[in-house]
Amino acid sequence: MTRNPELLHGEDEVSLICDINVTPFIDIMLVLLIIFMVTAPLMLGGVNINLPKTGGAPMPRPDHPLIVSLDATSRIYVDQEEVTDRARPAYFQKLARESATGEIYVRGDGEVKYARMMSLMAELGQAGFARVTLVTSVTGETPQTDF
Repeated sequence: MTRNPELLHGEDEVSLICDINVTPFIDIMLVLLIIFMVTAPLMLGGVNINLPKTGGAPMPRPDHPLIVSLDATSRIYVDQEEVTDRARPAYFQKLARESATGEIYVRGDGEVKYARMMSLMAELGQAGFARVTLVTSVTGETPQTDF
């Protein structure tokens, strides 16, 4: 094996590269960003509910809304956790005390009876929520009503 004499003398000697290669790190961060952007809308609400359809433009959505869901079988969920009948009053009062805005969003299945929805809204009001907002699916057109 022969050595190149030019590499043995002077400033042309082989030196270590001490820089950090951040390209793989940036690639991983971009992939994670894409994953979060795709999955974030799926995490809102969490409970599969057939929302009633309404017309008009959608309202602005808060950053971290507190969502109560009422499914077709009248089970009540806070985010994705089911809340039993006995634990509900104390749990709602705790949530109302911890709420910075006193606002809560209610997602109700379209098959739920009106009286059941009003009962839930009354419970939330008695627990201390100052503003109860009903969530619907906005279609952008005027809905047909059969009164």
